Amino acid sequence: NSACTISALCASVICCRASWVRRRCGRPDRPCTAPAASRRDLATALVVAVPQAAAAEVQNQSNLGLLWLPINEEPEKEEIFERFESDAQWSVDFIVYLARILLNYDAASASWWQTEVVPAVDATLSPNGDAKTWQQMRAAKLREIFADYAASVEIGLRRYQEEGRRKSGLLKKLVDRYGETQEGRRQLALAFTLLEDQPLELLSSLLSSLQLDTRLQAVFSPALSDYLAMDPTRLLPITQYPVWNGGIGRWVIPGFQSAQPYKSAFDEIDNGAQLSVFGARGTDVVVKERKLNPRDYGLFALSGAFGCALTHSLVIPLDVVKTRLQTSPEQYKGANLVSGLQLIYREEGLGGGLQGLLSGWEPTVLGYLWYGITVYPGYEFFKRLFLSLFPQEELRVLLVLLSGAVATVFACFGVCPAEACRIRMVADPELNAKGLLQVVQVIREQDGPGVFYDGLSTLLVRQVLFGMMKFLVFDYFADFVFDLQPALAERVETQLLVSLISGAVAGVASSIISQPADSILTRMNQKEGRASFFSTALEIWEEQGFGGFFAGLGSRSVWAACIISGQFFLYDLCKSFLGVKDLRMFLNVQV
Repeated sequence: NSACTISALCASVICCRASWVRRRCGRPDRPCTAPAASRRDLATALVVAVPQAAAAEVQNQSNLGLLWLPINEEPEKEEIFERFESDAQWSVDFIVYLARILLNYDAASASWWQTEVVPAVDATLSPNGDAKTWQQMRAAKLREIFADYAASVEIGLRRYQEEGRRKSGLLKKLVDRYGETQEGRRQLALAFTLLEDQPLELLSSLLSSLQLDTRLQAVFSPALSDYLAMDPTRLLPITQYPVWNGGIGRWVIPGFQSAQPYKSAFDEIDNGAQLSVFGARGTDVVVKERKLNPRDYGLFALSGAFGCALTHSLVIPLDVVKTRLQTSPEQYKGANLVSGLQLIYREEGLGGGLQGLLSGWEPTVLGYLWYGITVYPGYEFFKRLFLSLFPQEELRVLLVLLSGAVATVFACFGVCPAEACRIRMVADPELNAKGLLQVVQVIREQDGPGVFYDGLSTLLVRQVLFGMMKFLVFDYFADFVFDLQPALAERVETQLLVSLISGAVAGVASSIISQPADSILTRMNQKEGRASFFSTALEIWEEQGFGGFFAGLGSRSVWAACIISGQFFLYDLCKSFLGVKDLRMFLNVQV
């Protein structure tokens, strides 16, 4: 029951600090900090399910005393953490120093720190530069992670307090667990000396067993703060031990009251973090992403197929107008999205106009089913693969772009023949009323099977540019909006609104960048027979000039804005429904 309660309380902390999680999460290359949630991942944050794989990982680690538990429940009272922050029952100095003790004496905590945290931090740092700067940056990253670990320790302490148990009981429990050596008992005594309300009887008994009177004692000096800051596993040296202060009736560490927290230009202290001489207590607990399995990627594919096929189906009329503007420039000269729709109705009649606006729906649905099945799980897979192989922070943006590009390449092999059929059905009135299989047969008989991949190189250029810009602009524009208006990050509704707007901006930007390739591809697929990329580009230039490469840009921009906004929303919604929405697990430190 205690573990379940701590789990719920930790989930409360994470929900209360949503803006921090969004800023720090989404980094699978850093399993020790906070991966997982980008802004679009928060669109349906109130719908969270627990995958079976997460439960299996918890069960496998349940014998360690340091558990990774899935974030699977919403707290009933989100104000609990705020109430704890204003409670002086446990001082920040005590919390942070106890965290240091656990990293030394608790086997599970020490193993996690040395085998996961330290190697991950070392891998993210570039070896270039002088050794001193490298050491300072390394120490700052370790302090950042340690601050979150201290917050995890605090959650355990607050839960201990909620159960009505006394500090003397905690000291006895810790001595039984970690006090086999005299040094371990000295460190625990130092930690409990940092409390205002000390368990005096037990603490005095513990100190009397150490025979500290014979040791040389030094006053706590400013240099100790610098010494401790360079490594979160460092503890106070043997020259430090508690002495009795009769004036205030409690044990003290001589000189400690005048000590100041260590500060460095390399540290980025989160708003709300609390500083102590021994380090910072972070604003959230440690979280990491659980390991993904084939089932997860299968559900990513299903979610992607749902999002892509549905959104592309809804905007087929816009795509038809865009294609007509590109394939029949003389007939639709000077037309825009609205006038293009009107012209199709006027020339083809009500029935024919409706049929014309839905031309090519079969290859559209099938092509983008394949696109969603390959791009989304492919992006998730390659991003994690590349970031694990090259975890350096300065390479992150490049690797994320590369992940989207590689996933798009695989998708294009299925989209290319579907796009060829769609464009031919829209541009050729004789094929407009035929079914997809009939159109495939006609094209194959007229031009041979190779024509279905004539536009592959151009499609790759268009889709890769579009995909890379889509993810890049979406993330950066969302960051820009939230930086301007931080209050928008506090509510799920406003987060969703920002996601939709960011998706629309990303769609427009992606359309502008990839429009020339789209125009060339459309003209190539319009023709009967084989056509080359350069000859088609030259033909457009001679007929229409530079503006010919941007014919239909307006309708395509509207189309893309609708598509990208809808895709991100539907993809996340479907993932939530299928139970693969939140992949994070939080560190449960039991005290």
